[in-house]
Amino acid sequence: MTFGIDLCYIVTPLPKQRDIMEKLIGHWTEGYGARYNPARGEALQRVRIMNTVGAMIEDASSKRRPFVVGTSSREQKERSITYRELRELVEKGNDPSLILFGTGWGLSREVVDMCDTMLVPVKGSGDYNHLSLRVAIGIILDRIFCRRGGYDE
Repeated sequence: MTFGIDLCYIVTPLPKQRDIMEKLIGHWTEGYGARYNPARGEALQRVRIMNTVGAMIEDASSKRRPFVVGTSSREQKERSITYRELRELVEKGNDPSLILFGTGWGLSREVVDMCDTMLVPVKGSGDYNHLSLRVAIGIILDRIFCRRGGYDE
């Protein structure tokens, strides 16, 4: 909600993980948590849980297929897009966009092949290039959606 994201998908093929997420979301949207912290419930109402990336893309394709952007800590020389280019596409608002983030070892080759383009990686000042998913998402969304002049890479 900080960045005005309409919808957030969480994709996992594991039924137990989906069950846990549904219980957590239910707590904050329907249970005691909804009364205790309504803002958290409002944010979590924007989350959809899916079992495959293909199902997510299909769900997001209400009028037309979204522009699918993958992320990686590794440079993808072919078909990459900068933060500025993605911000310009989003600001035009012509097509819906999905930005995919992976965990652990990143997006699988199969998922990368579903992407229309890959976002340039977040790079620090050293050779070590690993960020937690939470930190990477925050940096990337800030670079795309910030209101203070933007990130020019």
